[in-house]
Amino acid sequence: MLKIFEPAKGRNYDIGVVLSTVFLTAVGVLMVYSTSSVYSMENFGDPNYYLKRHAIYLLLGLISMLAILSVDYRVLRKLVYPAYLLGLCLLVLVLIIGKDVGGARRWIDLGAFSFQPSEIAKYIIVLYLAHSLTKKRDKVDSFIVGFASHILIAGIYVILILLEPDFGTATTMIAVLFAMMFIGEVRIKYLVPLGLISVALLFLAVLTKGYRMERITAYMDPWQDPLGSGYQSIQSFIAFALGGVYGTGLGDSSQKLFFLPQAHTDFIFSIIGEELGFIGILLVIIAFVILLVRSLRVSLRAPDLFGCYLVFGCVVLIALQAGMNMAVAVGLFPTKGLTLPFISYGGTSLITSLAAVGIILNVSRSGIK
Repeated sequence: MLKIFEPAKGRNYDIGVVLSTVFLTAVGVLMVYSTSSVYSMENFGDPNYYLKRHAIYLLLGLISMLAILSVDYRVLRKLVYPAYLLGLCLLVLVLIIGKDVGGARRWIDLGAFSFQPSEIAKYIIVLYLAHSLTKKRDKVDSFIVGFASHILIAGIYVILILLEPDFGTATTMIAVLFAMMFIGEVRIKYLVPLGLISVALLFLAVLTKGYRMERITAYMDPWQDPLGSGYQSIQSFIAFALGGVYGTGLGDSSQKLFFLPQAHTDFIFSIIGEELGFIGILLVIIAFVILLVRSLRVSLRAPDLFGCYLVFGCVVLIALQAGMNMAVAVGLFPTKGLTLPFISYGGTSLITSLAAVGIILNVSRSGIK
């Protein structure tokens, strides 16, 4: 077994989590500049426009992470209900005053900056479930207390997010809800119908929106409409093909020159493949795997159930979002509009992801003896 997966003796924090996070955020800074410089110059007259903003978000994310590290993670249990109400207010508020982009209201505009409430809501649900599953440990076999109550509380968030609409985030939240209730030992006979009903409802949500059906069609055969619904997928494939094994070199992507839309956000992984090649892709995947494995180890070694569930939920969220983003880029999933954690340009995503790492490191400090 590689040393990176061995017990971290004599350290205050899990070194694997620290190093993988540092590597991914460093790659993020490089790739945000590389993918956005031409676009920034064309639209804002400043090649560093997105890099400067990304640096500010990174600073805020690090401050959030350090703030969480400065207190015992158990203090977070006292904030569960105020946090849930705050998330609920933000999700309602974004539907009323949110900035309309492409027919979706997902961002609250603060002038110089905007933020995405659904990114915050995902982690609030993790916090709530960690607290509730711990509190109701002796009653998780109950349909009402162990199952239905959690479905109701999380379901309100999911419905509000679907109304934005944000199908990708809602899907991620449902998956995390299922995973956390599973490790919380909620009865399988309740979870299986939940999974089937969720799949049916998500399928219905696809059928009722034409643009979602277009994404499914483009996923099945992007060359049916190469200049329309299949355009992003095809341009992403071209980026990977141009990159080969070693890549074209950092900054030398041709696809970011207005061929691949959202190159600095949703499809940044494609540009990594083009500029850094298969080797660059492999390093990024390895970093995410290390973060996942070490965080799961922290979860298993947590000193209490709350810490175990909290870390598990945080890392599952990060891993799911990363996996879905990369799967979209290589054509394994339909396009969903999810950022690549730590790497893509996206302030709320970066800040909440680093805050989640702060939680993981906080629990790792308490669990390492």
